[in-house]
Amino acid sequence: MRQMKGFRSVYRFTMKQYATRNGFLRVTIIFALLLFIGGAALIYFTGKPKSAESDKDKDKEKDIKTCTVLVVNKTGLEDILPEEEEDEEDEDATPDIIYVYKDAEGTEEEAFKAASDDPANKTIIAIVEKGTNDDGGVKYVTSLKIPKNSEIEKGEAMTAGDFISDSVRLAVYESLHMTEEAIQFISLEPVTRTVSTDEEISMLNMLIKGFLPAILGFVMYMMILLHGQTICKEVSIEKTSKLMETMLVSVEPNALILGKTVALTVMALGQFFIWVGGALLGLLAGGIIGKALHGSEFHNKLSSVLRFLRNFIGESALSPAAIVMSIIVFCFGIFIYFALAAIGGSFVSKPEETSSANGAFIFPMIIFWMITYFASLSGAKEVLAVCRYVPFAAPFCVPVDLLTGNLGLLGGLIVSVEVVAVGLLLIFLAARIYRGLMLHTGQKLSPKRIWEFICGR
Repeated sequence: MRQMKGFRSVYRFTMKQYATRNGFLRVTIIFALLLFIGGAALIYFTGKPKSAESDKDKDKEKDIKTCTVLVVNKTGLEDILPEEEEDEEDEDATPDIIYVYKDAEGTEEEAFKAASDDPANKTIIAIVEKGTNDDGGVKYVTSLKIPKNSEIEKGEAMTAGDFISDSVRLAVYESLHMTEEAIQFISLEPVTRTVSTDEEISMLNMLIKGFLPAILGFVMYMMILLHGQTICKEVSIEKTSKLMETMLVSVEPNALILGKTVALTVMALGQFFIWVGGALLGLLAGGIIGKALHGSEFHNKLSSVLRFLRNFIGESALSPAAIVMSIIVFCFGIFIYFALAAIGGSFVSKPEETSSANGAFIFPMIIFWMITYFASLSGAKEVLAVCRYVPFAAPFCVPVDLLTGNLGLLGGLIVSVEVVAVGLLLIFLAARIYRGLMLHTGQKLSPKRIWEFICGR
């Protein structure tokens, strides 16, 4: 335990110093509030029912056309009148025109005169005749006539003709004494659907393989970039102080490096989970507010999305155990890169050299993230199987694999132990390098000297 002498003091001091500097608490709270408000607004406005009809909508309903279609039947079929039809595909929208079909009285000329004398100018006639085609087969032709001053446009009249043609076809089937089931079968429109089991063209799998790893990689990148530089600076800052010799007497290098790294890791993760908590509480609050204001008419889209993912990904996906394990792997992944940043800080002898030392953790992070991201996007399962057990690549793919059920809890536990072990090894190496450079100031660095520092010589 002597190697850890002073760990608590360094940990507490770093926590207190970092929390009160650079507006850390202020930024954390403000951003959490913004995420809370944004999450609540998202759920509420996407789930609230449609507003009641405005006066404009009511006026529009009053202006709906009612087209009367006088049908002249010259086919010999008994009933060719379709039911009342609305020219509107969207059932929830207001129809633009309603068709009312009536049998014409008298001859074709008398029916046309009656349509022309309509004071509303919204009556047309349809003449349905039986004829023969070029091959000698029977065909039924629908002709439409629109009075000169009619308000019914040509396209609206053609729509009415289509409805009549469909009704004539059904009347022909009934005249042949076909059963209702046979008529329904023949009336079905042909539908061609392509079903594929290829995961690469599945929208859901594209979401999992593309969107989730990208978001995870971006979050880890920002956290490591923002806080990793601070670790470099914090680890190296005492090297320029004349009190360093005294500090090394009361605090072991291992405790110094580990205390700073763990403290900043806890602060970074704490800030991140406060933001996540703010967003989740906002989503929950949006659902509660929507239910309170709109009752059963409110539709919470978040629950639908979660149900969809559970149904299509699998029951093991998004389970509480999988979520907890993915969070653990995520946290340990942040820790291992912060430990790598501590090694970079151990080589720094002047504050202005901190930026150049950032490459010690930025470049490996970018490389391993790109490997796992493109392997997941392209479906390279062999590469992903290897990346899961590479400590620096695992944080970018294992949390997503746990959430989607592609990796079991035992696999997640093995990866967690492996990542923590490598992180602690990096802390040990950083402490040896730190101590060696402090006690051998001014000496030219070389791989041989660094190896001697690691070996404690």
